[in-house]
Amino acid sequence: MIARFVLENILSRVLPGKIPPFFAFQQGQVREIEQEYDLSSVPDEDLAEMVRTNAIGVPMVFPLQMRSSRSDWWTLPFEPLISVNGKNVIVKKQISKSLVRGSIKERWVQDDYQVSISGILMNVSENAWPSEDVQRLRRLCEEGALEVSCPLLEIFSISRIVVESYSFPFTKGVRNQSYSISASSDDIYKLLLKREDLKAV
Repeated sequence: MIARFVLENILSRVLPGKIPPFFAFQQGQVREIEQEYDLSSVPDEDLAEMVRTNAIGVPMVFPLQMRSSRSDWWTLPFEPLISVNGKNVIVKKQISKSLVRGSIKERWVQDDYQVSISGILMNVSENAWPSEDVQRLRRLCEEGALEVSCPLLEIFSISRIVVESYSFPFTKGVRNQSYSISASSDDIYKLLLKREDLKAV
């Protein structure tokens, strides 16, 4: 658990010295707050939830959590770089003897999102290679299908990915190990339909 004073220092730089209670934001109109609330009144659990920090206490904008069917949720200790690429599957048809230029284009389906994850694993406690984190990430990548949680991925409704390839290239420094993951978005499909499902459609 990150020390409480670290979280308070981070929040004090982002928020003003006094913050109102949460129910003050649920009212439709602005009203005067009779009691002042500072960071010392916030419980430890809520304080940690307000600020997600990495292993050295730096706030993370898009923390990434992942798990497989045989493991618990794991937040990557350092915020990775995440890229999301999407495309539509377009079917082009050429019309013979047509006076119109070009082809007839039909949007057939939306393709899977391509998700690229790259980052670094570091051992901040001692001057040694981060073997435990590397082994944990390797096991997750070898599972193939993963559940993920990230604010950026939630925008695209991505909660599951399938790892297509991954690499741990040479990295300078005894404490460091970089990695990159190439994955596709995955959804849960119902392949066997009942009569009730066909009526609903």
